[in-house]
Amino acid sequence: MKMGADALEASLESLRIHGDDHGEGDKDKESTNLGLGEELKQSEENSVQTSSRTETSVSLACSQSPPILICDAWYGFPKQKRPRKERINAVSRQLSNFLEWRASEVSGAKYECHVSLLGSEGDVTAVYARVNDLDNQAHSTNISNRKEKVDFQCNVNMHEFIDQQKAKGIDEVVYLSPDAPHTLSSNSPPPNAAIVGMLIDRRITTDRSRIRAEETLELRAVKLPLDELNVKELTSQEPLNVDTVMELMQRWWWNCDKVKQKCKDLVVSDEARSDMYRKCFLEAAAWAMKTQRERHPNRTVHLSKN
Repeated sequence: MKMGADALEASLESLRIHGDDHGEGDKDKESTNLGLGEELKQSEENSVQTSSRTETSVSLACSQSPPILICDAWYGFPKQKRPRKERINAVSRQLSNFLEWRASEVSGAKYECHVSLLGSEGDVTAVYARVNDLDNQAHSTNISNRKEKVDFQCNVNMHEFIDQQKAKGIDEVVYLSPDAPHTLSSNSPPPNAAIVGMLIDRRITTDRSRIRAEETLELRAVKLPLDELNVKELTSQEPLNVDTVMELMQRWWWNCDKVKQKCKDLVVSDEARSDMYRKCFLEAAAWAMKTQRERHPNRTVHLSKN
């Protein structure tokens, strides 16, 4: 199902997002693509300044662990030679797409979320080798060494890995699933750890990620609040491509960190803060969907909106 170009462009326009000013990493710009300039200016005028504001780089506080994307490959890959090769190539390509995109976005003012791939030794090793092949084929130094940007974890139990992350300061872990009964709030920052199932199939199989999250792992399953975009044919039940989900989460974390930094010394009402965080998600989702449409112009979305 092809998403109407006009619908997505209208959504981007409403968020003041334009292709020619996509320079999200430009830390010298006084205003950001979040469209937060006026809100922050108004809050600043109404706030009580307790001290002179100092400029800080866009980064996490040293005491806070960077967010993490946990790629769950424990579903297992096919055993037959051809289907197995296709799955390995597909998973590796999705990871490489995300890493290539992020390499083009990251500047010295941005932190990178951690990325870890968990699964059986045979599957994880195969993905590592394929990502290495893609890395060797890369001509740009900006996207080389992709495999070094992923923590490949062979035979590591998911709960043990989550416990390790919590020991490092991760406070909440959610499993992203379009079939989840609950939806993440767009009015607050997302959890700093999200699990993404490495489900890359020709046909959509509903409930697989939800069942794994809730019944197998006993983790909270949530879906992204894509309905907030108000884009025709796109719903929160949309099974986005893995690379799109990863890009959306990285952008969302980046955007929320900008708000945290800008509001650090301001007194902001709860309503204004919620509105700013909502714009963080809207921009992240709109840009991620724009990337997905560019990669897959003939099938940007998989489900029809009822």
